[in-house]
Amino acid sequence: MEQGRFVTTKEGEPMTMADGHGRDAGWAVSVPSFPKLLVQVGASLHATLIVDSLGRILRMDHLLASLAGWGDGASFEGRAFEEVLHRLPWLTQALRTALAGRETVCEGGTPGRRLRALVLPVFEDGGLCLGACARLSACEPERAESARHEALRRELTRTQRQYEELLNTLGAIVWEADVDFRFTFVNRQAERLLGFPFLQWIQEPDFWDAHVHPEDRAWARAYCRNATREGRPYEFEYRMVAADGRVVWLRAFVTVLGEEEHPLKLRGILVDVTEQRQARDKLEQMVSLLSATFDSITDAVLVASSNRRLIAFNKRFQRLWGLSDELLSGDPDHMKSLAFAVAQVKDPERFTARILEMYEAPEKEGVDIVELRDGRILERTTLPQWLGSTIIGRIWSYRDITAERQARAEQERAFAAEQHARERMEESFALLDTFLNNAPIGLGFFGLDLRFIRLNDALAALHGKSRHEEVGRALHELSPRVAATVEPLLRQVLDTGEPIIGFDTALEVPPTPGQLRHWRASYYPVRTTSGKLVGVGAVVVELTAERHAQAERERLLREAHEAIQIRDDFLSIASHELRTPLTPLKLHLQLLNQRCASGQPLPPQLARKALAQVDRLSGVISDMLDSSRIQAGLLALEREPLSLQELVRDVVADFRPHCPEHPLEYAECARRLVVRGDRGRLAQVLANLLENARKYSPLKGPIRVTLAPCGAEALVSVSDCGIGIPVDQQAHLFERFFRARNAPISGFGGLGLGLYICRHLVERHGGRIWVESEPGHGSTFRFTLPVED
Repeated sequence: MEQGRFVTTKEGEPMTMADGHGRDAGWAVSVPSFPKLLVQVGASLHATLIVDSLGRILRMDHLLASLAGWGDGASFEGRAFEEVLHRLPWLTQALRTALAGRETVCEGGTPGRRLRALVLPVFEDGGLCLGACARLSACEPERAESARHEALRRELTRTQRQYEELLNTLGAIVWEADVDFRFTFVNRQAERLLGFPFLQWIQEPDFWDAHVHPEDRAWARAYCRNATREGRPYEFEYRMVAADGRVVWLRAFVTVLGEEEHPLKLRGILVDVTEQRQARDKLEQMVSLLSATFDSITDAVLVASSNRRLIAFNKRFQRLWGLSDELLSGDPDHMKSLAFAVAQVKDPERFTARILEMYEAPEKEGVDIVELRDGRILERTTLPQWLGSTIIGRIWSYRDITAERQARAEQERAFAAEQHARERMEESFALLDTFLNNAPIGLGFFGLDLRFIRLNDALAALHGKSRHEEVGRALHELSPRVAATVEPLLRQVLDTGEPIIGFDTALEVPPTPGQLRHWRASYYPVRTTSGKLVGVGAVVVELTAERHAQAERERLLREAHEAIQIRDDFLSIASHELRTPLTPLKLHLQLLNQRCASGQPLPPQLARKALAQVDRLSGVISDMLDSSRIQAGLLALEREPLSLQELVRDVVADFRPHCPEHPLEYAECARRLVVRGDRGRLAQVLANLLENARKYSPLKGPIRVTLAPCGAEALVSVSDCGIGIPVDQQAHLFERFFRARNAPISGFGGLGLGLYICRHLVERHGGRIWVESEPGHGSTFRFTLPVED
């Protein structure tokens, strides 16, 4: 046991404070557990502060808390002493020293209140540091010399703190260790870099050895021991394993400190070079790969700079020309190095002139043939070497084509027939490709496995792909919906050997999702000349445009027929409506004329009947003119505020004489309803609805008119007990020239313009109009108008 350290034994055994000679200093406690042990040891020493090996406070009295700037009621148990005692740096430094395994005595406080602290580490018998205890006591009043020393000590402490802060802000680990690499100091960067608490570096005696990468541990340990033994500074790179398992490359700079060639301790820094190492390894790998690739090229390659100096060459170049290492060593001139090769060339002048020509035109590229005296034939290729947009040199390559030239003549004879056949086949394929790719329809060939062997762009476009993407793929891989319909047909052709001609279908395809497109497809077996079945051919014609065009033609034809029918109906109706009042008008006028000629008295009823037919004729003409103005957008309105009650009363009163055979009822609300509109046009709407109610109601059938408020609108209703309107025709009732099928013109007359004009006028006034009806039970027409406040 070391002097001045507390040592514990196993749980439950006494613990003693030894003086270094095995003598019991008189301290003994029971050890139930490590935290309790520390508290009991501190209590036996009357300790002011107790911390565990991780620097967490287990106990601290209130006087020390007050000195550290904390008020009553603050809890410190489990908190780091660095955080709690940051205002007492002299005490925190002593605690760090004690947790590193060394006792210390420190002083601090204010000039009027000086304190001395005895700080001791506590160990268990295996040598593991459990924590530290501190006991504080007041110092004697300081004398002048003591005050000076204290000032010096504070300045030293400040300087030391600045030094520590400087060390902790460095981007490297600054450390100190003994010759066995047991750390006695590390800065905070150690924890940030590798993730281990800095106290762990100091407390674990074999920390460095335990966390060096297993592959580097043996040689790094040996290297360090040799360098330390020699007492020389050294530098090396190795790997350590971080707390999270990362492998970190470190560059170590180590200085050996000692006396008379006896090393005592080590100091150094560790710099993270992981990124540089990875970049270097990658660069070395790339250079090695490029070098291997360069040497593996079958051509002889030479690279020369723009000033004709050799930059690089491969082994093939050296062997081809028989050039020695001495000739190519250093930085030789390209021309001098090739002078050795000129003697081997049949035409040296042409060989050299070609080289000079290329150097005179830096951007020029070229290929020529070089014949050697020994019968070899080389193909020489040269091109400029670019760096961005700048030419920095020239590349020369030589390929030995002797065997190729010799074999070519025999190959030309041996392959003449094959070449002819290939040309014929290529012509056939070219013809087929031309036919396929220019055909306006989809064409394709499936193998026996129903995968595309060949197809054109038109067929590939159905699946949203190019023909190159679809070759070798099955239809269900490209378009499952299409495959569900087409693949059974393809299997049928393969099974039966019979074609399927003119199969019409409508499908959705990937390029146009949600759109139904129409196709006509034919599938036929494809056989060899021997009759062997090798696949299925497909011819697909899209009929979507034709079907749409046909539908459009049919629609236009229907609309044309409808327009002709409307025109004919209109002409018939207009003729009927115009002729109906003209005939009685003519008869009445003839009677009047005869009575005038004979001097007979003129009955007033004849004039009234003639005027009634004129009014009817005038109404027909007015409806036709209003319809034309609405179509042209020329129907004008003269708006003014008006009382809707007065308007409805006037129209009802004017209408009563014209329907004596129908009871006419009117009900209105007490609230005054004022609208802004054209009085004449609104009266026209109500009069039209009343005339329709009279026209389509049986004799004595009542007609009821109501006026009521409806929110911010006024609601006008005209009800009858007439023939009613079929439900399926009510939506078309307000269309131009429309007549319900149960109200033929022969029985009721009319142009089919009245309700069309009513809807336009009501909507122009900001309202709406609708009908509620059931055949045989009468109808109720309602319209609304916005009411002014």
